[in-house]
Amino acid sequence: MEPLSFNHGRQTFSTECFEMVPSLPDYVELRVQIYTIGKNGFNRAGFSDFETLDQTRNEEHCIWLHLSGSLNDEFWKELRKFADLSDEQLKSLKLPQAKSFVYEQNNGVFWSVRHPFVSDSFDGLETVNFLLCDRVLITRQFSHDDVFRDVVNRYFAMEEEVSEFGADRLAADLLESVIHAYHDVLTVGGAKLERLQTRIIRNPGKSELELINRAQQMIWIFLKSVWPLETISQSLSRSRSKAISNEGRFEFSQCHNEAESILRLFETYREMSYDIMDVYVSGLGLRTNEITKILTIIATLFMPPTFIAGVYGMNFKIPEVDIPLGYYLCLGVMVLVSVTMLIWLRRKGFLDI
Repeated sequence: MEPLSFNHGRQTFSTECFEMVPSLPDYVELRVQIYTIGKNGFNRAGFSDFETLDQTRNEEHCIWLHLSGSLNDEFWKELRKFADLSDEQLKSLKLPQAKSFVYEQNNGVFWSVRHPFVSDSFDGLETVNFLLCDRVLITRQFSHDDVFRDVVNRYFAMEEEVSEFGADRLAADLLESVIHAYHDVLTVGGAKLERLQTRIIRNPGKSELELINRAQQMIWIFLKSVWPLETISQSLSRSRSKAISNEGRFEFSQCHNEAESILRLFETYREMSYDIMDVYVSGLGLRTNEITKILTIIATLFMPPTFIAGVYGMNFKIPEVDIPLGYYLCLGVMVLVSVTMLIWLRRKGFLDI
């Protein structure tokens, strides 16, 4: 699969075209984070060169390299030697992928997923690439947003409890955090849908229609990103790669179960967005009916005065014209008839005033 350019590493939703557009500059400062798991638990290690990193790998149970930003060709060359990567693995790891997928080779397993970001200011997706080898996990993102901060903090809190965790168990926990991020999307998105529905009930208008369209498009975009998570986690749980132990397969199977649950929730929210469109159409119909009702009542109130004015405006002699104060009597009859009809309409429940 042909990779995308670097600035596609993170994409944000555009309200102009209702699509995801690249949001990264062409260059982001290099950042390499090294974490190790060994007898002393989970630790952060500094990065100086790959020779020192190779010695660290021999001393620890497993090692995790988290790469972000723009990495130069020399770095990739050294990384290829360190992890014994193939051309295909290096190419896949280096740049963002157009779609999420997983593939397996003799020396490890590669997969690519989309990590969601949702806030009041922007909605986005960031590509995160994984490469799991023997005792080595490499993750690659493109911005400096700390997508795995929760997992890192949890591992530090567990101290020596993680001393026997392998790279596959760590990879499963990181994949699980991506799945949980979609649950956060549903939490924020659900609150937005509720507010939107309340707003539509009060005043359905053109701006509300645009918000419905945006919500439906966003749900569809995130749904397309969740679907591959189910396939990827299932493939990893059934993988026969030497880099994944039985414990790791079990953890990936748990990820698969959670991905299935999140997928069903997204399907539910997608149906909710269509229900909101029905609410919008109903609210618009009710408002139209209310306007028509008011105009009809106004026309009804003016029909008797119009009839009276038409009769007395005829161009021939009318006996009542000679009656003193006949003009004022005619106006009084008009007002009296209109007021009487207004009271009658109110008593019948046609008016709420």
